This record gives sequence, structure tokens and C-alpha cells, in this order.
Amino acid sequence: WSPRQLDVHRRCAEIVADLAREAFERAAGAVEAGEPLSEGELSRWILDELEVRGVGVERDCIVAIGPRAADPHYVPGEEGETIGEGQLLLIDLWGRSSERDVFADQTWMGYLGSELPDEAGGVWSAVREARDAVLEHLRERSRAGDEVRGFEVDDVAREVIRGHGFGERFVHRTGHSIDTGLHGSGPNLDNLETRDERVLVPGVGFSVEPGVYIPDRIGVRSEVNVHWNEEGPEVTPSERQEEVFLLLDA
Repeated sequence: WSPRQLDVHRRCAEIVADLAREAFERAAGAVEAGEPLSEGELSRWILDELEVRGVGVERDCIVAIGPRAADPHYVPGEEGETIGEGQLLLIDLWGRSSERDVFADQTWMGYLGSELPDEAGGVWSAVREARDAVLEHLRERSRAGDEVRGFEVDDVAREVIRGHGFGERFVHRTGHSIDTGLHGSGPNLDNLETRDERVLVPGVGFSVEPGVYIPDRIGVRSEVNVHWNEEGPEVTPSERQEEVFLLLDA
């Protein structure tokens, strides 16, 4: 990424993160008011808001409620399911401000209730720990001045997920290259779909997005973006999700 692209990406990342939080609030408000809101309706609202807020180029999103999130690439048929109480809600959203800029691509999790069920909490812990282990690994390798290759980083996340007993449920690579393409031309964090032996060189960007998917039950993912530079990894947005958002009061 150029210095200008990095600066624009930082701003776009904060816009995307703020919009994700507002989308969860919108879903919660609809449930509390007893006003049906479908996955499709919330998706369209997100897409409209990305456009209004200046992140509308090649924008898109995934809104998946409950077991639908167990499909990492879920697309609702027509309006999709109605967002209801007692369900996990996954929101993955992305866009960029112009065709010469790079994407901001994030995934966030919410729960339509006041207390997260044990299963969801356990899966979230595994995913969050895998994400944070990757980021710490990148920092450590940068401080040591060591080369980092894409497949090695994927192994770090996969080891954490495996340690929680969900190894077979982590069904995609840990991260993809990001540049002026959402799935860019640089190194991927991948030792599953391919073995990416390319070195992370200063200037490249990529996602970090471990996930666990149990068919017909639950899907959880957390996604941030990383710019790899001479000082090490810069993570966007500025605040990572530490806990699943609890969207309804007791």
C-alpha cells in the first residue's frame, strides 16, 4: 500500500467499524420493538450506509443469523431469515472509498440476548484467541527481524483452534491479501486451501479472520486487517472486538 492508501484505509476502517456497531443496534431495536427485520433488509441498510459514508466502491456484506452463519459465505435467499431474540448475529462488511484505494474488511459478532450461551462463548473464545495469537506472532517476528511467510501464520491460528477442539471446523484460510482487490495479489495467510510460502514484505496488507463453523448450529468469525510495515503490523480498526456484543437487556 502507498502511504496515501494506508491513510485512507485507516479512516475507512473506523467508518466500517462504527457502521457495524450501528447495524447491531438497529437489529436490537427491531427485536425490542417487535418489528420484524430480515437479514436482507439489514444488508440493504448496511450497503446504503456504506455508500453514504464514503466507503461505497465495490461494497458488500454478509448478514447471517443463527445457524446460517455456519456457512462462511452465506447469502440469504430473497429476504433471508428474520432476526430474532436468542440468536447469534454475524456481520461481515467491506468497501473502499475509490478504485485506487484499498479495502476495509471486517467481521463482528453480536447476540440477541443479555447472556451469551455457553457453546457460543466457548467458540468465541477459541476464535478470539486465534486472532490475537496471530497478531502477537506477527509482532514477535517483526521485533526479532525474522521473515514471516503466509502459511506459517495460518498454522498459528489453526493450532489455537485445534487446541479448543474445533480444528475440523476451521474450514478456510486465516486471512487473504488485501489491496485494490478485496482478495488481493499479495501473500495469503494460508496453509489449508494452498500453502502460501510468500514472505510478508513491508507494504502488504491482509485480513486476519479465524472462524469456527458447526453445521446447522453455529458460526463465529472475527476479522481485522493488518498493514505490514517496517515497524511491524498495524492493525485496523483501532479497537478489536473482545467480547460478543450483548444486544438486549435482561
